[in-house]
Amino acid sequence: MSQVGGGAPPWLAWALASVQAGLLVLDDDLVIVFANPWLLRRARLGADAVVGRPLFDVFPALRGGHFERRLHSVRQDGFPALLSETLHPTALPLYPLTGDPSPERQLKQSIQIVPTGAEPARELGGRYLLIQVWDVTPAVARERLLKQQAERMHAMAHIDALTDIGNRRHFDAMFEREWRHAQRTQESLGLVLFDVDHFKAYNDTYGHLQGDECLRLVAGVVEAQAQRPRDVVCRYGGEEIAMLLPGTDLAGALQLAHRVVAQVRAHGLPHTGSPLGVVTVSAGVACERPVPGLSPDTLILLADRALYQAKRQGRDRVSVLEYQPAPAP
Repeated sequence: MSQVGGGAPPWLAWALASVQAGLLVLDDDLVIVFANPWLLRRARLGADAVVGRPLFDVFPALRGGHFERRLHSVRQDGFPALLSETLHPTALPLYPLTGDPSPERQLKQSIQIVPTGAEPARELGGRYLLIQVWDVTPAVARERLLKQQAERMHAMAHIDALTDIGNRRHFDAMFEREWRHAQRTQESLGLVLFDVDHFKAYNDTYGHLQGDECLRLVAGVVEAQAQRPRDVVCRYGGEEIAMLLPGTDLAGALQLAHRVVAQVRAHGLPHTGSPLGVVTVSAGVACERPVPGLSPDTLILLADRALYQAKRQGRDRVSVLEYQPAPAP
């Protein structure tokens, strides 16, 4: 029954009806002998459709899953079991009191299964199981919101607000990770530094707002070339864009750099301060395996010097520098 009668004290029915959790009591044959009003209302069932019937006839969706396995484990071992929404998202078909009982509106639940011990079973004349159900939907929603907020904050801390690509902090973290990976695997690590040519003159002529648009355009061209999951594109600083290319050999890094330089030029963004009359970029390329004597700072220095070399040679071009180990004494 869903109500307590007989010789029970008069306040017991009121107390059970006021409990803000679901209660089911099963006998040793897994037949439901009690269901409280909280559970019946959220199951959208009357007491006569529940009490006196086998559990898995009333709730067939529970059959064959984690809930049934834990239920039998509790009966066999005699120890309580807790099924959390996070680890074991097993749920009875319970829904909010209003609205359609659709699957997406099913309550998130924490469930505890409690067996009678040996002594209580003798006093009760048999073994029973108490199933307690708590609605944790608000807590799950709060947890999901906090996770989303944390992810947004992390993204904000690692994304350049102007270009919407990674910032210098993100580059440093990814570079350290990929360098360590390259040390373990001995695969090559490519780095390309792009710099907008005559950018100060561009800002002086067209203004900083147009300068921002220019940087966004260049960042978009570079990012479009990052087609593998581990490729990283970041704003390295000012008008410099860095591209990290794990597992890429020198030929591949050079090909990509030449493609970016050509595509930026082909956009034809006017720049009266440039000899070509359009915005161009220069690129410095370095690609190495982490051999003894080669530090991660050296790879960055090689790419930076290669970029400077491209500037000295006339801009709108790609230059490369390779690591030269110091001669043995």
